[in-house]
Amino acid sequence: MAFFQWLEDTGLGVYMREDPWGFAIALSAHSIGMSMALGVVIVATLRALNVLRQIPLQAHAYLYPTAWAGFIVNLISGLALYVSHATEYSYQVVFMLKLGLIIAGGFLFKAMIDSARDFGDDAGKTKMMAALSLSCWILAIITGRLMAYF
Repeated sequence: MAFFQWLEDTGLGVYMREDPWGFAIALSAHSIGMSMALGVVIVATLRALNVLRQIPLQAHAYLYPTAWAGFIVNLISGLALYVSHATEYSYQVVFMLKLGLIIAGGFLFKAMIDSARDFGDDAGKTKMMAALSLSCWILAIITGRLMAYF
């Protein structure tokens, strides 16, 4: 608990909590990063699920740097948001669930891409990984919003 309190007492933690613009700027950056990352994930997973059949899944590869950029923006802004309430978030079940869903969603997305490369866009394994990945990302968004209420 002392470590989490120390995080909250750092300059960034105090700024994020007390400056009227700190939290708003970080939350806005988090939303933009999420749009970048999840926009790519959603397009690719919908393709794997045969919603966007016109374009092969591997053709979306040029979008992956955008997803990584969005993920980095989310990581930085998420850490800034976290330090503002580290003692609260560190013991919040919804926050832990959100982090687990993000990790699972990332691994499942990678597994979907690998499956598409090895077995094709229409392989059952590719579709299963796509559905699971998309579910994790949607649930991560929901748990992120629920953090404000728990």
